[in-house]
Amino acid sequence: MTWTDRADRWMRARPVVPDALLALAVAAVMVPPSLAILEVARSQAWVQWVAGGCGCVLLATVALRRIATEVAFFLASLAMLVTVALPNTVVRPSALGLAAASDDMEIPLFFLPSSAVYLLLLYTVAAQRPRRQSLLALGIGVAGALLCTARTATGFGALPAGWLTLLLALLALVAAVAGTWTVGRFHFDWRRRMVEETAEAAEQAATGERQRIARDMHDIVAHSLAVIVRQAEGGSAIAAKSPDRAAQALSVIADTAREALTDMRGTLQVLREAAPREAVQPSLAEIPALVDRVRATGVDVRLAERGSAEVMTPGAAVAAYRLVQEALTNSVKHAGPHPTVTVTITHTPQASVVTVEDDGGDTEDRRAVPGAGVGLRGVRERVRAAGGRFEAGPADGGFRVRAEFRAGEQGASE
Repeated sequence: MTWTDRADRWMRARPVVPDALLALAVAAVMVPPSLAILEVARSQAWVQWVAGGCGCVLLATVALRRIATEVAFFLASLAMLVTVALPNTVVRPSALGLAAASDDMEIPLFFLPSSAVYLLLLYTVAAQRPRRQSLLALGIGVAGALLCTARTATGFGALPAGWLTLLLALLALVAAVAGTWTVGRFHFDWRRRMVEETAEAAEQAATGERQRIARDMHDIVAHSLAVIVRQAEGGSAIAAKSPDRAAQALSVIADTAREALTDMRGTLQVLREAAPREAVQPSLAEIPALVDRVRATGVDVRLAERGSAEVMTPGAAVAAYRLVQEALTNSVKHAGPHPTVTVTITHTPQASVVTVEDDGGDTEDRRAVPGAGVGLRGVRERVRAAGGRFEAGPADGGFRVRAEFRAGEQGASE
């Protein structure tokens, strides 16, 4: 984690710090022009002091806007209500650099620049709080616009205080309130969508990880048990006639079970870790050992590999290994006695093709072993995730499984 990430996390955990800095920045912009108006105003001293105090309260609420949103908005609304109720202040237009028909004009004090801070509090409520509370804040804001319009009717003595003036003032204030609230609600909805999308992405990632682990466990358990069952059956059949071959079968059973336990421990270790890592995956280089292990069960397995595997991505290599493993397991489980299985791996600059085909064995003595097809579905998902094309089905009395990984498409779906 970089120092910028740590600083960002620290600031998020303490929102009052950036909000206090924001309050200082707003004060630097709003206070000078507000004081300039009060300095040239001809009004009673207590009016100036109360107006200045209300401005300070508004600025202080900015620092509290996220840690105490409702309290900050209430204080800001109260400060604005007091400001609206204050007597108008009389200033000379020339003192403000303005031109007017009369020497003096009355300015309602809610037109002080510091009063614009109230819109920031309204935005915060709309962006942070549920819809019901934000609608209540909107209603308060609109009511405040009506009060300000009423005060405008007694201000600006130099202007014709007619219906058009009041209507324009009302529309301007309501537009400012409604626009601020709308922007806040848009931010609220956008943040909620981001949270939902993040949660959905996390759920999809967790689901994908569970499916991957389930496929790994199936590959480990199904293959190992198929080899163990085949060796146990063969060993029991020849135990009386050939003790040496029976002992060899037991040795294969022990080695297969030991390897399965090692693979399972590696997969389960990924689940135990607080920060999950990718489990160690097999590769094409381990296919000869896989073939030898199955061949030891009495199945005639022939392996042929042509070309260089450098064109295959790691994901495609894992998918190819799992395809060979699942196809050999199915041949051991479902083919008749004495099957012949051919594993062919062909690499070209354009594609890598992996094919596993058995001849079905002795069909007369074949014993059907029930299967749910989970293994082949898992292999299909692996191949497609690696950008490959998968085929499986009967062929010449036996069964064929084939996958093709094109050089330009490998990993395209990952």
